Amino acid sequence: MEKLRADSVITGIETSGVTLRNQCHRFQLVIRSLQSWALYGLQVEVWGDLKPFVSLGVIDSVPAENILIGKTDDYVLGGAGSYPDVIRPLKTGDLILPPNGNRCLWVRVEPNGELPVGNHRITFSVCDAEGNRLGETGYDLEVLPERFTHAEIKKTNWMHYDCICREHGVEAFSEGFYGVFEEFLRIYTQSGFNMLLTPIFTPPLDTAVGGERMTTQLVGVSVENGKYSFDFSELKRFLEFVLSRGIQYIEFSHLFTQWGGEHCPKIIATVNREKKRIFGWENDSLSGEYIEFLDAFLPELAGFIRTEGIADLCCFHLTDEPDQKHLERYKALRSAVKRHLGDLPTIDALSNIEFYRQGLVDIPVPETPHAEAFLRERVKDMLVYYCCEPAGDYYSNRFLNFPLQRLRVFGLQLYLSGVQGFLHWGFNFWNSGLSYRPIDPYSDSNAGGAFPPGDGFIVYPAEHGVNRSMRSEMMALCFEDYDLLYSLEKIIGRERVTELLKNERVDGFTDYPHSAEWHTAFIEKVKRLL
Repeated sequence: MEKLRADSVITGIETSGVTLRNQCHRFQLVIRSLQSWALYGLQVEVWGDLKPFVSLGVIDSVPAENILIGKTDDYVLGGAGSYPDVIRPLKTGDLILPPNGNRCLWVRVEPNGELPVGNHRITFSVCDAEGNRLGETGYDLEVLPERFTHAEIKKTNWMHYDCICREHGVEAFSEGFYGVFEEFLRIYTQSGFNMLLTPIFTPPLDTAVGGERMTTQLVGVSVENGKYSFDFSELKRFLEFVLSRGIQYIEFSHLFTQWGGEHCPKIIATVNREKKRIFGWENDSLSGEYIEFLDAFLPELAGFIRTEGIADLCCFHLTDEPDQKHLERYKALRSAVKRHLGDLPTIDALSNIEFYRQGLVDIPVPETPHAEAFLRERVKDMLVYYCCEPAGDYYSNRFLNFPLQRLRVFGLQLYLSGVQGFLHWGFNFWNSGLSYRPIDPYSDSNAGGAFPPGDGFIVYPAEHGVNRSMRSEMMALCFEDYDLLYSLEKIIGRERVTELLKNERVDGFTDYPHSAEWHTAFIEKVKRLL
């Protein structure tokens, strides 16, 4: 959980760890040079019986220029600068050691089924380009016989399909797209996420009024003589693809524009054999034309979902982050939708409790500072989210300039709250704010200055797929911590697990020990209790 720069003093040294036999164990290998010149073409060799389970990645730093932080806490790493985050696969001849500095590698000990139970020593040796051994160290890993169980909660981080297509030069939902998308899904699920934003139409998210993002529409629409017909074959293919690769829940993209639902998403249709946009910013969401479209579309979509036998897995978004002033429109929008969806639930990120009190949303998703109001109402099926904020009061978030433990502790907090899941808007948003232009996440972590560093993404485009990050790995650990507590609950009961957390001074979404060492020791304690 430490972020080391090239000139950092090395602290928090860990020479041993404890894991479960079905758990991926992670740590950093730090190589420090005492030479006054750079060393090229270094090789790292792994020894020991766990060698087949070990993979290595190089950690690279990215700039963080636009630091938006709260003024009410000091739990940050610092201001504008460069922060380690990217994890790219280690390749032969790819490792350069800076003069008088550190180079960090990310180590994953992956179960690949199950790890062998017992005590193991993993030895690492560093060699120069000619194969001469320069240094050696070891790490002791104890693999316990217990397995952990995944908790049945929903975890989503919105996938931006236009960014995938643009970075890899593929057409949405083509054969080339699926070849790349499979790698994105692999990293997505390995990061702990199991619910996927699914674009029935191009998601009307983070788009300037009047602007347009690349078409990523899974439902075919045709208009002949004023009558609508729909083709669900591409949607069916997409759903079969993702549900066979670790996705457990589907959230259908927003039927109305973001921040209040005043307009329509971009919808492309074949009209008298010509493709054209039939809805967009120019259309009011409650216009007779769009309501007529929904009256035709939603019954067929609901029928398709039920025929496919996935009704229990699905939910629908109306609009993202509506506020009090949108209450009456939201009421009308829900009415237009729910009369066709029936018991298929709606889900939206919204923090005003009135939307829930008036029965306007089935699965509310408040921002963490507003979660308590919903918890007091004893909402059974709710998620929480964070995004550009909160940044103060010691709330968890995933900004580049935050300590990694501040991200990871969220798993303990989620468990303690009883909340049924988590939502974040940016898995791979590689655009500027409101999508005016594309950005390079390796050089711009702020969406062109719109967001705190790292808010829009936790992965990076790679030549043939995607690179994970320290923060995506920390999200995985965050959810694994939840799973460990959930597994312990199955043995000793929720009351005793809650007491265990409270005794460690974990309480609500803001009170917890600010210490990577404490966190490591506590999770080891949980594993041994299991």
